[in-house]
Amino acid sequence: MKRQQRILLILIPVMLLTLTGCWDQQMLKENRLIYGIGYDRGEDNKLRETVVIRSVPKDPKAGIANEIVSVNGTTVREQRSLLNKRISGDFAEGKARMILLSEDLAKIDIYPFLDSFYRDPRSPLGAKLGVVKGNVEEIYRIQQKEQTLIIEYIEELLDNEERNGTIPKQSIQTVCTQLFDEGRDFGLPLLRYDEENEGVELDGLALFNKRSYTGENLTGHQSKMMMILAEERGKNIELTFKVDNQEKENWLYNYVSVIISDADTKKNITYDASAGQFIVDLHIQLEVQIQEYASDHLYKKEKADELEKVIKERLYKDADEVITKLQEVNSDVFGYGRDLLAYHAKQLSQRELHEDYFKKLKINPTFQVTITETGGIY
Repeated sequence: MKRQQRILLILIPVMLLTLTGCWDQQMLKENRLIYGIGYDRGEDNKLRETVVIRSVPKDPKAGIANEIVSVNGTTVREQRSLLNKRISGDFAEGKARMILLSEDLAKIDIYPFLDSFYRDPRSPLGAKLGVVKGNVEEIYRIQQKEQTLIIEYIEELLDNEERNGTIPKQSIQTVCTQLFDEGRDFGLPLLRYDEENEGVELDGLALFNKRSYTGENLTGHQSKMMMILAEERGKNIELTFKVDNQEKENWLYNYVSVIISDADTKKNITYDASAGQFIVDLHIQLEVQIQEYASDHLYKKEKADELEKVIKERLYKDADEVITKLQEVNSDVFGYGRDLLAYHAKQLSQRELHEDYFKKLKINPTFQVTITETGGIY
């Protein structure tokens, strides 16, 4: 026992000398917490940065508010210095939850605006990334919407659409790999300022080719279809289809709303040597639940079979529209280029992907639909 005590007496001083604590520390009281960052194109080729600072008043009854500060500079790092001159305390972006870029900047190249984030170990890599129609500053200066501060409002909006399978989950970190990944493009949520309601609205999915926004986007319905084709379907994704044209006065009878409860996708890529073309065959099996269908009578097998057939036709039509749009802007959000490099390099010229490889792909989607639930009313 005495021997163990002597060993402890020797070890404790040694541990105190080696475990001196963290030298690289930042005091919270010395920092101004940045919750949102936005970039717009300023005058004379200047970059205009707008930041949303979380202000916590000394009086707890006063509540939390936002402070909005904008500066013009030539680079992102220069703007950090300019912001430090405008705000009390040090610029601390580590807690940022939202980074937005105006569409005109995104069309050029988004990487220069993200470069400094990837180089700083304290950067908020989990922050959401998005594109804005118009000016980011206009959105940030809303301050709050429905008693919710604007950053939290946008974050909740995007979280909800991600859960619904409308848009893919994206952050600074996930986009980083896609920026440098040959053979795959990506999409970012496209937001716009709703002047009538003085709020923010999701306007679809902004499509990128490499590091630049193509200027084209998918609607919410098209984005859901893209997610199904990309095998990134959210839980219980909901779709509405027009399945009839007969009812003129009460048009609700012409529509059906379904939830996709389960999906199974089989992908097969082959090479047609005679045509010099890669062919992507997608066989997608979907199980759907009827959420709304005023025509009813689904207890009749022939009626259910007919509806399954019509839904399958609408799915194919929508899928074809989405694929056509993606190929027109050369945005390989499916990552088929990676499959070609990994499994079909021998058929590629010089074992490399050409600039327009995605446009030349022949993509054939087929659907199999099974209605598994019709609800309490048949």
